[in-house]
Amino acid sequence: TWSERIGSFLKTQTGARSLTPREGGDPDAILSRAEAALQAGDLAAALAEVQALPEAGKTAIQPWVARAEARQAALAAMAEVSARIGG
Repeated sequence: TWSERIGSFLKTQTGARSLTPREGGDPDAILSRAEAALQAGDLAAALAEVQALPEAGKTAIQPWVARAEARQAALAAMAEVSARIGG
């Protein structure tokens, strides 16, 4: 429709993206699901979602992915130490 075309044009021009998770394989949909996973505290799911991005997107988000993977490794190490101390 005319309103959808205007909305699409404005979205493209402003760089806006979905704030709620939505289905689909386009980068906006992938990032919306990754963000929802982060909001739910599920870092592993967010990392899994961003792997579906196109190569250009993966390259752009790589610094975040590296920090997220480091955090995931640190949390796993803390859980292991905690388990050893407690048990």
